Amino acid sequence: MRYLAAIFFAALASFSFEPYGIWPLAFVGLAGWFTLLSQNALKYRIYLSYLFGACLLLLNQHWTGIYVGNLPWLILSLSQALIFIMPALFVRKGAKYNQYFFALSYVLTELLLRTVPFTGFGWTRLSFTQVNSPLAVIYPIGGVALVALVLALISSARKFGSLVIAALIPAVCWFIPANVQTEEPISIALVQGGVVNLGLDFNSKPQEVFKRHLDQSISSIVPNEVDLIIWPENAVDVDVNTNPQVNESIKNLSTLLSTPILIGAVTKSIDGPKNQSILYNSDKGQIYTKRYLTPFGEYLPLRSVAQKVSKYSSQITDFKAGERNTVFDVNRNKFNTLICYELINDIFVEEATNDFLVVQTNNATFGDTNQLDQQLNIARVRALESARQIAYVSTTGTTSFISPQGKILSSLDKFKPATLKSQLNATKGLTYRQSFGHLVEPLAMIVLLSLLLLRVRRGS
Repeated sequence: MRYLAAIFFAALASFSFEPYGIWPLAFVGLAGWFTLLSQNALKYRIYLSYLFGACLLLLNQHWTGIYVGNLPWLILSLSQALIFIMPALFVRKGAKYNQYFFALSYVLTELLLRTVPFTGFGWTRLSFTQVNSPLAVIYPIGGVALVALVLALISSARKFGSLVIAALIPAVCWFIPANVQTEEPISIALVQGGVVNLGLDFNSKPQEVFKRHLDQSISSIVPNEVDLIIWPENAVDVDVNTNPQVNESIKNLSTLLSTPILIGAVTKSIDGPKNQSILYNSDKGQIYTKRYLTPFGEYLPLRSVAQKVSKYSSQITDFKAGERNTVFDVNRNKFNTLICYELINDIFVEEATNDFLVVQTNNATFGDTNQLDQQLNIARVRALESARQIAYVSTTGTTSFISPQGKILSSLDKFKPATLKSQLNATKGLTYRQSFGHLVEPLAMIVLLSLLLLRVRRGS
C-alpha cells in the first residue's frame, strides 16, 4: 500500500503544474511524501522517494518524448528520479526536526534538478507551481528557492506552532515594499506567424516560416505604430548571413515600418550553428547568441553512447554557445532577451536588470502538448522574480504580455497566426531576489549540514 501511496501523492502533485494549475495539490503531494518518509525505515524511504520522483517526472515531462520516442523521456525521468532520494537520507522515522530536514533537503533536491547531470533539467520543480497561490509574494523576495523551502515547510508541518512559523514567511514578504519603479512605456508588437508542420520538421520547407512572419508583420502593422517588433525563436528558418535576399527583406521591412525588428534565427559558423536574436534597425545590428544550450536538443552529451541507443541522435548537431549577455537598446529603452530553454536557468534572473525582458521561443517542436503552458508559467515566475514586464513570443503559442505581478495581460490563441500589440512599462531597480536570492540555496545547505552535525553529536 505504501508504494501505491507514493504513486498517488506524486500523481496529485503533478496536477499542480500547468495546464491544470491546481496549486494546493503541490502541498498535498509533498505532505503525503513527507508522511511516508517519517513512517518508514531507510530502505523503504529510498524506494518510496524514487517512486514518488519517477511518477512525478514521468507524468509532467511526458511531452519530451512526443516526437523523438519514449526512450529519451524514460531515460530523463527515471535518471532524474534518483535526485528525489535526497530527503530520504535526512528524514528519519520518528526523529526530531524532521520538518526542517525535509524542507531543507527538498531545496537541495530542486538545486540538483536544475544543475545535474550536464546542465541539469530543472523543469519539474514544484516551486514553479505557486504563481496563483499566497506564496507568490515570495518570488520577488527569495525566488523559487525560497518558495521551495516554504512550500516544503508548510507541507511537512505537523504541529500548529510549526505551521504558523512557516506561514510567517509569506506574511512578512507581503509587507516588504517593492524595490523597483516604473517609468515611460514602450509600444511593442509580437508576431506569431505559425509554422508549416508541428514537430521537428517545422522548417521542412525552406523560408516558409520566415515568409509567414514577414507576411503577418506586413499585414498587421503600419509604419510608426509601435516602437519595437519582435519575432520568435527560429522565425527566420534560414541563415541570414548566407541568404542575402532574406537579410534584405528584413532590412526593408524595418525601413518600411520605420521600426526596429528583433528576430530569432539560426546562423552558421566554423564552430557550429548558433541560436541567435538579431536586432534589425534598417540594418543588422546587435546580436545575442544563446548561452544555455538544451542538452540532447542543441548539443548531445555522451554522443558515442547516445548513437548506440537512439536512431535520432544523428539528427542533433552541436550548437556553439554564446559567451556573453547582450543588452539591446531601442529608443532609449534597454532590454534583455532569453531564448527558450534559457528561461529555466535561475542565474539569468539576476541579469534581467533592464527596462523589460523578452522571451523568444519556438514551441512548434513540442506540438500541442503541456510544454506550451508549462513554459509560459515559468515565464510568469520570472516576471515575479524580476518585477519586469515580459514580452513572450512564440511561433505557435502562447504569445503573451506578462505583468511584473506574473499576470497574463493579453495573449493570442495557440496555432493561429496573429500579432499582439501592447505597451510595456519600463522598470528600474532590482528586486531582493535579484540582489540576494542567490544566497538562499547555500544558506539552506549550511543549515542542513548544521542540523545533521547536531543530530550526529546527540546520537553519539
